[in-house]
Amino acid sequence: MLTASGSAARSKRPLPAATLILVDRSKGAPRILMGRRRPDAVFLPDKFVFPGGRLEAADADLETTGALAPREAACLLRGLRGLGGDRMARAFAVAALRETFEETGYLVAAPGMSGSLPTPAPESKVVDLNAPDWPELIRRGVRPDLGKLRYVARAITPPGRPRRYDTHFFLAEAEAVRAVAPRTDGELSEIGWFGLDKISAYDLPSITRLVLRDLETALACGQDSEIPFYFWRSGAFRRALLSQTPGLA
Repeated sequence: MLTASGSAARSKRPLPAATLILVDRSKGAPRILMGRRRPDAVFLPDKFVFPGGRLEAADADLETTGALAPREAACLLRGLRGLGGDRMARAFAVAALRETFEETGYLVAAPGMSGSLPTPAPESKVVDLNAPDWPELIRRGVRPDLGKLRYVARAITPPGRPRRYDTHFFLAEAEAVRAVAPRTDGELSEIGWFGLDKISAYDLPSITRLVLRDLETALACGQDSEIPFYFWRSGAFRRALLSQTPGLA
């Protein structure tokens, strides 16, 4: 039975959010970029997650290069039910790239943009507070490359949680990373590359486990893979396919 606070939490409207799954296949078996959330975080404290976060107003208007594949863009737009159209779909993709840069320092941008950033080794622990932040990069002309992204999943946080998000998941290969900035915003710690065969031993949110399970299939099938949508309705967990069921929200 829900408490009064639980009833209030249940009525919360999910906030729009985006996540990027970076995959490194350079050493054979795929490795995924993840980090641990701060122990004092209100949402998912101490959990290992993909980098990501809420949309910002500027995400929808940022100049970009490239575009999602038509099939994936159509699947994303189905979930938006026409709200904002292509502009809003682009905003989710931009948010995934922006949040990943802010939280991990990894930047997926158009070719030739790497000169705008220092390029330390990815394993570097040095934090340079003078490294450019996201607004500075945009002023320098850096443009996110949406053509390097695949749309791979959508998930809505179940009712009763302190915060709820309607999250769109994107995938990019590590080779699409143009530069690494030695600076992050502190949202994540223990940032690193984790093998799919080992990450399950870490403290993961349940939705992350579901996405990782489907991710193995997506990596094997490429652009023709299913695009799952995880949500709760009438008190029950549901998994639908955006590629087959239009109009889900």
